[in-house]
Amino acid sequence: MTRSNLPLRALAAFEAAARLESFRAAAEELALTPSAVSHQVRILERRLGLRLFDRVGRGVVLSPEGSELFGRIGGSFDALAEAVETAARRGRRPRRSEVVLRRPPPSLAGCWVLPRLPAFLAAHPEIDLRVHADLRLAADSGARSEADGVDLTIGYGDHVPATAVPLLTETVQPLCAPALAARADPRAPRGPPDLPLIVTRDNRLSWEVWFRRQGVALDDGFAGTIQLDPSHVAIEAAVKGLGVVLESDVLAGDALRDGRLVAPFPGLGVTWPAYWLAVARGSAGRESVETVRVWLLGSAARTAWG
Repeated sequence: MTRSNLPLRALAAFEAAARLESFRAAAEELALTPSAVSHQVRILERRLGLRLFDRVGRGVVLSPEGSELFGRIGGSFDALAEAVETAARRGRRPRRSEVVLRRPPPSLAGCWVLPRLPAFLAAHPEIDLRVHADLRLAADSGARSEADGVDLTIGYGDHVPATAVPLLTETVQPLCAPALAARADPRAPRGPPDLPLIVTRDNRLSWEVWFRRQGVALDDGFAGTIQLDPSHVAIEAAVKGLGVVLESDVLAGDALRDGRLVAPFPGLGVTWPAYWLAVARGSAGRESVETVRVWLLGSAARTAWG
């Protein structure tokens, strides 16, 4: 018998009568009359060519064939009822509002956004916040973001949309593990580096430029360096004592706070507005987007470093 031919109404009447051992009780559960339940059972008996109930006095008991059938289908009806109830609970649950946050650089996503996410999600379970990290800079967060289904954009650098607001200011300076800092001359560097340097390819400030600001010219191929990308990998290498990294205190904030990194040359950093936040035109005014925007700006204001 195929699914399309299953006598579902008759099976439901039979299952209820068998489980409750009464046509009358089955009728009350199914919102039918006892005669309607009896009629559906007779339909099923004719379809199967079997007697499913024996009439005893004014009541009924399952026949051997009826007992066998009930034993095989009873669990299926329980599973069906559970599945329907689960779906109903989901239907009663308020729909979560999806907010898409685009293009925080991967290191900012990992070092700054991610540590703050658990508290935000716990406070706002109704918001489904989706973070898509991207190395590329967004020159415009307007129509293109709206077309891409993006609600907010975090960018880095000088390509700032007209609608963007400053998010984070950073100070980029040499950072290293305390044990390595103990080997450094606390005065401003007066010559080529005497500590191993960690180089990151896409940093806004290079070691060459930083040393030039200190009055030191480096050869193009200065020795004692290791290149690691992206920034969060370079920061972790510095924590492990592999060398001195020229990095942002926004990204290295946790390591600075707990003392895993220190600044061997304090006061020689470069500070600038670094990260900006923009809301897509089509998302402005949405309550969930505004909640995320306020959270990001508030988190930035409370950032201890930068």
